Amino acid sequence: MRITYANKRVERFFEDYGEMKKRIPLEWVKAIKKHVDRLQAAPTFGDFLKLNLGHPEALKGKDSGKYSLRVNANVRLIMEPNEQGDAVMISEEIRMEGVVDYHGGKETWFIP
Repeated sequence: MRITYANKRVERFFEDYGEMKKRIPLEWVKAIKKHVDRLQAAPTFGDFLKLNLGHPEALKGKDSGKYSLRVNANVRLIMEPNEQGDAVMISEEIRMEGVVDYHGGKETWFIP
């Protein structure tokens, strides 16, 4: 699957894990790298979801259409498949939005 990025800043961190380590804990970087590697290896988003790795969850409300993967207990990797509705399962491209903690009633973006 092909990965794109929400903006140049997000791309900078995902293209250089050394930069990412300066911003967030090493354990998070390792988990994110595993998720990205697995996403790239999957032919489609549906194939990735079938593996159920990282506890993928469809987001609701204002973030409807986006998905999250667990980085740790509260921190999530946010992504959006290129396709919507039923076509999401055959999507061959996702857009990385960043890394966020959205628990406790507020959002804290670590990589916007």
